[in-house]
Amino acid sequence: MYLAGNEGAPPREQLVRAVALVERRDRRDRRDRDDTAHKLRALDVGCGPGREALFLARAGFDVVAVDPYPEMLAHARKLIASDSDAASLEDVVRFERATLEECAATLEAASFDLIHAGFVLPFVLPEFFDCCFAQLAKALRPGGIFCGQFFGANDEFIQTAQPGTMSCHTLADIHRLLTGFELLEVEEINRPGRVGRGREKWWHVFHVTARL
Repeated sequence: MYLAGNEGAPPREQLVRAVALVERRDRRDRRDRDDTAHKLRALDVGCGPGREALFLARAGFDVVAVDPYPEMLAHARKLIASDSDAASLEDVVRFERATLEECAATLEAASFDLIHAGFVLPFVLPEFFDCCFAQLAKALRPGGIFCGQFFGANDEFIQTAQPGTMSCHTLADIHRLLTGFELLEVEEINRPGRVGRGREKWWHVFHVTARL
């Protein structure tokens, strides 16, 4: 259902803007250091069917794409392999089967220029959330960009989930979690919508982009 509802969709506009921010900073840093060797790295957590991983690879990033579901990883690999520039893209995208909690625990400090957590943070168990997010934040290089989504209390998924199985946040929570970051975009959505092109649901989402 999710794959069918998102087939052929473009990368999220929030991520497109985040990539532009990273590229702009990288061009400035290269000019200041006269450095052509630095390779941009991105972490795509909850990569799903792979459209964001493909976009990041096309933009010149080395990409680590993580998802716990084999069918999502299989679709993402197929998408990368079918690209017209597949020979080079397959060399720069590494796929890992893992939950966000498993992935975050293994991340090296200051190892990514961009971290994209697309609609995955709410599925971290509340008891592990703060530690998991702190590990993500530490994995960003200075000046790196985080972009992702937090769910608010009114979201239908939160409302119908078993207690203690999903994480929701207020705007104050988000400011606390992102202490030390520069908040670049915070957009709150609290209205009915759809899951991809599929069923209707009530969304209460904070779309957040921040610079370390």
